[in-house]
Amino acid sequence: MSAAIFSKIIRHDAPGETRAAVLDRDGRPCRLFLSRWNDAGATAAFGSVHAARVRAFADAFGGAFLELDGGEEVFLRLKSRNGVTEGARLIVQIASEARQDKLARVVLTDSAPEPVDTWALWRSKIPGGATLPVDQDVDGVAFAFDEALAPSVTLAGGGRLHIDRTRALTAFDIDTSGRVSSGSAGARALSLNKIAVAELARQVCLKGIGGNLVLDCVEPLNKSASDQIHAAAVQAFESLALLGAKVLRPSPLGLLEASVPWREAPIEDRLLRDPGETELLDLLRDAQREASTNPAALYELHLSKSARQAYLLRRNEAESALVDHFGGRVVVSQSEADRSKVQKR
Repeated sequence: MSAAIFSKIIRHDAPGETRAAVLDRDGRPCRLFLSRWNDAGATAAFGSVHAARVRAFADAFGGAFLELDGGEEVFLRLKSRNGVTEGARLIVQIASEARQDKLARVVLTDSAPEPVDTWALWRSKIPGGATLPVDQDVDGVAFAFDEALAPSVTLAGGGRLHIDRTRALTAFDIDTSGRVSSGSAGARALSLNKIAVAELARQVCLKGIGGNLVLDCVEPLNKSASDQIHAAAVQAFESLALLGAKVLRPSPLGLLEASVPWREAPIEDRLLRDPGETELLDLLRDAQREASTNPAALYELHLSKSARQAYLLRRNEAESALVDHFGGRVVVSQSEADRSKVQKR
């Protein structure tokens, strides 16, 4: 099944972080991996197993608040206490990572806690991921991450799919501007809606979105068209191995509703956990690009206030990265800049 779904993994090892993307059979990115300095001990990864202690019961919410051995607070849903008391030690697995103001959710497991290799864990969640070829592709990975952060994407044949994530749901809207097609209005609408639901599924997978999803379909719609759009959506989710996805037929108002279980935190949320470190790591990638283009040149990093704070917090790691990746050709300026930038010395 994996050969029909995914073609390969592309990866970029940069100073302070590793980024990667899974490509589908058409060579388009559909899943992302990110590991960086601030991930160490920050939040538990989807699928990882941990020892935890019960801190407080939340009967009104049907569960309990736990604290992992690493210090992260998580939520466990319980149908009943079944003899579990506050302070009890439990072994749990991360069912969905922490995101925005939501705690990670866990389930009880019989597996034993062990050190987490995030790269191996991520690959194990991809059907056939352990045997997919891995290529170094700086530009391909950069494109995948840029697309994952973009609020809109171009549809095959023209038009755009706009994506708006809110607290309650993620809304998808089809923009037909720039699309040229032939046939009846119904045939054109059906073709575009089927393309849109396929792209919706890929964007959900790429961005790490979960929860409720709503697509405003293009009209006109009749029962036959609604059935075909529903079938296309179901097939799109299945083709990307988005397990647990539920899809309803378009409503009389033309709204296709779906839901996907939360698993990994959206890539946008992960980048916002530490904006200063994100800025610093972006700058280090820029330096890597500049240094590879001109191997004989020397460079200096000018840091903004937030990037400098991140650098000072990670000074040992940052200095080691500069030596390992650049061999002393790149140094950090002692002066503070209005914005972070790379300059030749």
